[in-house]
Amino acid sequence: MSAALKERPVLWQPTEKQRKFLSCPAREVLYAGSVGAGKTDCVIMSAVSQTQNRNHRALILRKTFPQLRDVVARAHELFLPLGAVFSKQESVFTFRSGARVELGFLDAPEDMYRYMGRAFSCICWEELTSWPGDSIDNEGQPVSVAYIYMMSRLRSVDATLRLEIRASCTPGGIGATWVKNRWNIPDSGESSEVIDKATGYRRVFIRATIADNPHLANTAYARSLESLPPAQHKALVEGRWDSYEGQVFSEWNYHRHTCDPFPIPAEWEIWRGADDGFAAPAAVLYLAHNPTYDRIYVVEELYERGLTPEAMADEVLALDRSIQINFGDEIGDNDQPLDGTIDSAAFSDIGLGDASGRGSRGHIMNSLGCRWTPSVKGAGSRVQGVSAVHSRLANRSDGHPGLVIFRNCRNLIRTLPAMTYSKSNPEDVDPACEEHAVKALMYGLTRKVTKFRRLRVVGL
Repeated sequence: MSAALKERPVLWQPTEKQRKFLSCPAREVLYAGSVGAGKTDCVIMSAVSQTQNRNHRALILRKTFPQLRDVVARAHELFLPLGAVFSKQESVFTFRSGARVELGFLDAPEDMYRYMGRAFSCICWEELTSWPGDSIDNEGQPVSVAYIYMMSRLRSVDATLRLEIRASCTPGGIGATWVKNRWNIPDSGESSEVIDKATGYRRVFIRATIADNPHLANTAYARSLESLPPAQHKALVEGRWDSYEGQVFSEWNYHRHTCDPFPIPAEWEIWRGADDGFAAPAAVLYLAHNPTYDRIYVVEELYERGLTPEAMADEVLALDRSIQINFGDEIGDNDQPLDGTIDSAAFSDIGLGDASGRGSRGHIMNSLGCRWTPSVKGAGSRVQGVSAVHSRLANRSDGHPGLVIFRNCRNLIRTLPAMTYSKSNPEDVDPACEEHAVKALMYGLTRKVTKFRRLRVVGL
């Protein structure tokens, strides 16, 4: 090494964890964990890893324009000494080779189409959990529609360029569920890896905490984090994914609030709660009440998008039949088939009916035998639903919770602990969360319980 090179100042040097992230050859790499782990620098520097190639095009994204300002400021500090020139009009850094790094935001759905026809060899996401899980990936799992769309922009005519997606985040936020699921992140937040079944590409999650950052570890800032409330400490300091800032149902405990399926006694009442949907998933939950301990079990779920009212009715009635046994002479003439409460929006007339004017999905399903009752809507109804879930998650007189979910109800178990508070109403769930199954639970819990025929779950 020449003396001149030795004397050049070091602009930036990665920590060991940052080096692992920057050198990972996987297609999708996520660097996530506690605050103070150097995540923003990691994302910014991953965008310049191929700037020696004039065809390199990188994009760094944040959810909103105001959030992008800190990224722009830090990029100036790191890119300008490398000889890059910044165009404020385009929000683009151009390097001496001709390579370009663009900074952008992607908030509303229409923002995606600003990138239509574009091509990038590297797409970087800062705070990936800011984007909600509002689409489904090729494995049938929730994912951000923005993330999936931008994956189609990952391409290059230069075969020598690596195609990379790099992202960072802390646990929590409206996108915590889909991010956790996509990278198969355990509750503990330990590093993980998964293979995309359709493409064979690797997705690697690298866990990082403030302890991995020698610039902040054991500083006054690090010590100040120790005073955070327990839920925030787990997420923001320990980097855990089972508890985080803004979590609505912080009392959730997988081991206490779930169980393996078992046969439901015939004398227990059973009913449904549902959140209707077509483009979004329709969610139907079956609830059973143990009167001895005042405990409600969620015993089955339907979670599917693209269902016409006729198809949804067919699936619901088929599930009804699959969990019922008629006890013959012991059943009286007044016993009724299952009914349930569904989001009142299902009864909005959208022109699906005949001359009678009953053109709603709810009316069509009821005409086929579903026996749905619209949920009560009004001031505070959503908050009452949240309160009902809180009440049921609490312990009963026997020391066990009032709500237990069968482990075959995967979508409810996946999304219930991921609910975060609304920014406009601190007592309500953020509507940007994947709340379909949770809304179905709320409707089921707030339903007025009536006398039902005796039923039991079978085949579980």
